[in-house]
Amino acid sequence: MNPLDSNLERLVRHAEGQLSETEADQVVASLRHDPESRRFLREMAEQAVMIADLEREIQGRQALLHEHTPAAPTRRGIAGFSIPSRRFTAVLAVAASIAILLSAALLFLKFQHRGEIATITALDGAIQWTGDGGQVVRNLQVGTKLKGGIIEGIEPLSWFELQFPDGTTVAITGNSTLTFSDLGQKRLHLKSGTASAHVPPQPSGRPLIIQTTSALMEVLGTQFLIETDTSATRLDVSEGTVRVKRLSDGAELDVPTRHRVLAAADHEFTVAPALAPVDHWTSRLPLGPERSLGKWLPPAAGRDAALLAVPYTTQLGWTIFAAATRVSKWDAPPVTLHPDTHLRVRGRLGVSRTVYFGVHLRDAGGAFAGRFLTARSPYEFGAGEVFDVTLPIRDFILDPDLKHLSKKLPARPFELTVESVFCHTLTHPAGLELFQVEVIPPAVP
Repeated sequence: MNPLDSNLERLVRHAEGQLSETEADQVVASLRHDPESRRFLREMAEQAVMIADLEREIQGRQALLHEHTPAAPTRRGIAGFSIPSRRFTAVLAVAASIAILLSAALLFLKFQHRGEIATITALDGAIQWTGDGGQVVRNLQVGTKLKGGIIEGIEPLSWFELQFPDGTTVAITGNSTLTFSDLGQKRLHLKSGTASAHVPPQPSGRPLIIQTTSALMEVLGTQFLIETDTSATRLDVSEGTVRVKRLSDGAELDVPTRHRVLAAADHEFTVAPALAPVDHWTSRLPLGPERSLGKWLPPAAGRDAALLAVPYTTQLGWTIFAAATRVSKWDAPPVTLHPDTHLRVRGRLGVSRTVYFGVHLRDAGGAFAGRFLTARSPYEFGAGEVFDVTLPIRDFILDPDLKHLSKKLPARPFELTVESVFCHTLTHPAGLELFQVEVIPPAVP
């Protein structure tokens, strides 16, 4: 059979609902991605309209003929037209089916892709998806398939990973907001927060597009981390190349592997090498609350500047009183943990409680790499007294809340980048304050 005839037959069978799910998906893909298929349908639809007009004209003339000529019908029509044969009627049926299919295809393109375009492959904490018509869903689970829409992390420690059929993965962490769609070309809009992605090679002419309030990025295939707020976008590329356009003036740059750029109207727009990781870090809470979780308390007589733990309720219904400080920032070298690294924390408790100390980690590509923690008994903390604890990173274990992701996440917190350090108590306020946090490197032999 001629391939064109085969394609025509498949289109007609699709219009009649006779194709398998796999075959139907192939037809939809051809309509979305193949301009020749759309051109073919347009031409056939035009022919269908012409034939339908012709049929109506013939039927009208035939009716007129019957009104004035009661004799038995002949196989010939008037004005040189033959009365439609069964074969001609079949052609009309095929053309009508094609017209129906074209209408469906045009509606498909007009109203965009209404089917699921991505799957949740991992999540933790409270995540909210807003879809068509303002539909809001919070009870998301790994394996849930989503249409395009808006994903929001609504807890400071929320994390979400989305995978597209071609293997592209996109993740957001913390209080981040991401809009996603795929109409033959994947488009993301990171309104605020942090996102990382691993993008396999994209189709020619259809790069993945990411937009923020200050930049537009084209990705053909790469791995990167983006951080954005209302005025600036910070991009780190760990693999591949990303083209970045600064929206304030239209300037463009290509950011290659192990390089970074800051896109902001009030900052020089240049590509710089990625910063080499370090193994030590000290907080600077006296300078202010930037990039921290908690209520910042300025220094006062007899007391250091502090972060006071604040409450929030987790998706599981737990109330946590937490304080956290960002460690690895775009404008500073990433901080890496090793097996002999220690975490030192100085603070105070108003009431003796068990305290949970944790680190939020990411891998070299910027993807979420787990939350690891350890706990200390209330007997180690006197009410109202300053505490100073040094915690071996070897004692930190994967947060039990992430047990369902244990096969996906690293088993130990070694050779990973520290996103933030956090402390919290459970259920009731304990007046937890943080004064200083340090990442202490392994001792030099």
